[in-house]
Amino acid sequence: MDTEPRPRFVRPSALALAAWLAVPLVLAKAVHWGWPWEAISGWRVWVRDLLISSHGDVAFAAGFGLAAFALMRAGRRWPRLERGLGYAALLVGAVAAGWAIVSVHIFDYLRSPLTYTLLYLAGDMRSMRSSIGSFVTPLSMGTLVAVVIAYAATVMWSSRAAAVLRPRWRRWVPAFALLVAGVWAYCGAQAAAGRWSDRPDLLIARSPHWELLSSVAEELAGGATVPGLEETFPPEFLDDFRPGRARMTPVSWSPESRGRAPRRPRNLIKVVLESTGARYLSLYGSPYPTTPRLEAEARHALVYDRFYAHAGFTANALVSMSLSLYPYMTWREYTQEYPEFPGETVADVLSGRGYRTAFLSSSYLDYVCMDCFLRNRGYDEILDWKAIGTGRDITSWGGDEGVLVERTLEWIDRDRERPFYATLWTQQSHHPYEPAPDVEFRDFFAGRALPPDDYDLGRYLNTIAQTDTELGRLFAGLRARGLDRDTLVVITGDHGEGFGDPHETWGHGFRAYDEGVRVPLMLWSPALFPQGRRVDTIGGHVDINPTILDLLDVPSPASWEGRSLFSSDRVPRTYFYAANDDYLLGVREDDFKYIYNATRGREELFDLALDPEERHNVAAQHVEKCRVLRQRLAAWKHHAAARLAEAQRQMKPAVPQQAQLQ
Repeated sequence: MDTEPRPRFVRPSALALAAWLAVPLVLAKAVHWGWPWEAISGWRVWVRDLLISSHGDVAFAAGFGLAAFALMRAGRRWPRLERGLGYAALLVGAVAAGWAIVSVHIFDYLRSPLTYTLLYLAGDMRSMRSSIGSFVTPLSMGTLVAVVIAYAATVMWSSRAAAVLRPRWRRWVPAFALLVAGVWAYCGAQAAAGRWSDRPDLLIARSPHWELLSSVAEELAGGATVPGLEETFPPEFLDDFRPGRARMTPVSWSPESRGRAPRRPRNLIKVVLESTGARYLSLYGSPYPTTPRLEAEARHALVYDRFYAHAGFTANALVSMSLSLYPYMTWREYTQEYPEFPGETVADVLSGRGYRTAFLSSSYLDYVCMDCFLRNRGYDEILDWKAIGTGRDITSWGGDEGVLVERTLEWIDRDRERPFYATLWTQQSHHPYEPAPDVEFRDFFAGRALPPDDYDLGRYLNTIAQTDTELGRLFAGLRARGLDRDTLVVITGDHGEGFGDPHETWGHGFRAYDEGVRVPLMLWSPALFPQGRRVDTIGGHVDINPTILDLLDVPSPASWEGRSLFSSDRVPRTYFYAANDDYLLGVREDDFKYIYNATRGREELFDLALDPEERHNVAAQHVEKCRVLRQRLAAWKHHAAARLAEAQRQMKPAVPQQAQLQ
């Protein structure tokens, strides 16, 4: 038997680098699908799904091996350089193998590979460390380390073994491996392009390594543009974004007044509940008894059943609510990109009328520069957890709502002579949904079927219930001070939150279904609404400010795009979007809800009167309806782009430029 002497030093071979990288990449996708013998649809479907979901990973591993081969080939005249390049490739491969383990956990929660977009949205790591830490366990860390070590060891072992093979085997084995990889990638790509691409988890078919690298490269090259929505539209469709001129009559909103002049509120409190949609509030029919205090207080309030956030993440919701404008459809944070975006807030208006004003939050407002945006917006004081905290954080996002309510009542007591306006922003219901440690944890699922994500949802429901308790203390505090007859309390959510039901989406900002964008709106005033009622008026965040000033009998600024919910010229429509992976533009009109995927050119239409959980896409049965609603979205896109361009001209040149619609 002919053998060659075993070399003293062996550089990693390109074949070993690629082949052993493909193993953890494919196994990570297999972990996502679970054990094959547990597959509900059987072995064939499991194999098909694994083939499709891993074809991009196999292609990436093959490409990595070819790149390593080319580099080492270029340095072969210099043995030390060649070995150095080989070991550098080994290090990169080990990182890539470890990233395969991390990325599958990211996808299981976000339903998207990690991209530059998500890194941007993560903001600073100080704020994110609690959310990231919730995914870090001894098992996950042990697996990560074991995979990295195993990859490096097997690459070196197989490279040393291959070094003593006959030359012809060294030629044919890599060629055969490349052929297998090519067939795998081709077959998987063909299958992914069929009906499989309609799945909600279709992004699992992408290579997380390539998605991250390509998105970063795209950003360095100037940033991605929002896909076009090439629809002409009637000019009058732009009227939806112009402020209404009609104002309410003195009794149109309060049937209990029976013609008597209403008693206008003197004070105003706006409460924004973090990551709180309508779906999991018992005030809105949730089977989990999360909001008994709000249900009780609804006897003195108007509760809006069809109210929406325009954007699925906090910073852009803050801007939309503050300035009463429809946001541009982007994943970028307005507060970070445009902290000086022109516009007026309710605080601007009321401070000019002698009100004292404050913005209080149990979170850290330096996240994505929200504190920068709030400065010079009419608030006498901006108090986040750094200012009101007790030194005990609940998570890296901030503290608990009990302290927030206490500090708010203390702020009210500081000066009882002047009218006041306060915005309160909660935080405990943000991921990782950390309940206060001194509050008993409730099992909301006792005697019920478990939901898809009982762990996170159980924690989330407890934070909602605790926030409801603290809101009860706020109402009680107003009554104890004799302020309940003089104060309007407005309660809403900045966006919703998904837990895998009724759609396979988690967190927020990724989809435009109701669990992510439909939020509560409650207008509490025992004087105005002594016999509370439900209201089916369709509205969104842009309408809150005009409604507030309408109730205070104060004119709205001309820059506001929203309309009072009591205006006679309201239209039964509102708009929203999601942009963390695909660009999804949506509109609610009467009982219909339309979602257009601008990235893929696909559309969904739901009749919410018959299908409130948005399970049945009826777009094919209502082609003309879809066409008109798509035109309305095109009008929104046109208006938002023009508004942003005008704002950019007014702002300082140092403000970063945002990608424009094409």
